[in-house]
Amino acid sequence: MKAGARWRALTSLVPLALVLAAWQIASSTGLLPKSVLPPLLDVFRALFALVGSGEILPHTAASFMRAGCGFIFAVVAGIALGITMARIRAVQLAVEPILLLIYPVPKPALIPLFMIWLGIGDFSKIAVIALACLLPVVIATFNGARSVDPVLLWSARARGTSEKRLLWRVVLPAIAPQIAAGVRTAIAISIIVLVSSEFLSAQEGLGYLISNYGGVGADDAMLAVVIYLAAIGYLLDRLYLAALRHFMAWHAFAH
Repeated sequence: MKAGARWRALTSLVPLALVLAAWQIASSTGLLPKSVLPPLLDVFRALFALVGSGEILPHTAASFMRAGCGFIFAVVAGIALGITMARIRAVQLAVEPILLLIYPVPKPALIPLFMIWLGIGDFSKIAVIALACLLPVVIATFNGARSVDPVLLWSARARGTSEKRLLWRVVLPAIAPQIAAGVRTAIAISIIVLVSSEFLSAQEGLGYLISNYGGVGADDAMLAVVIYLAAIGYLLDRLYLAALRHFMAWHAFAH
């Protein structure tokens, strides 16, 4: 990492550091009662205990399995569906009203319905995560495919490019930035819906831990898991952007 990029990364953490410092000062001086918010040091002690004992690791693995399965299915299916909608008018007319109907519905509100249909096991959780992640990927892919420069398509066809090669050589590279933006949104959505689903019915997972510790009044441990989950989400986003900058260096992505 260059010195300038390293400095920007450090300065971006200053607001967070100020908030954490204010949290600890307010707790230690009594301005913020422990009944309202546990001291930051107590939360970090609970976090280190959870990580050090290994208690949090199987819950992390269970959550990643659920979120990963739903997310991967959503990305693959979303890209395929978005391109198909853009290329075949009949598919667009059939699918678009359904997407418009589902899109504004808060996806955690669908979790009880999915549990009735699919049971309370992992399958219902994976299904609702997949649905929630599918929508931004489909929309981003569809909008990108519809906006491909017609000159590029005409030029490729004039050179004898088949429709299959046209898709892989022209369309997908042209819409890659839009797809990447949709996938980035899906990463955040997968974590949100995952935790919501684990609140309702799970015996393991990070959402289960948050709900369980909150239910017994262990607020420091509950917030420790929340911070742990937030750190995972932040790292996933940073890693994703780093991968995009490496594999798509021709496009400028936000830091």
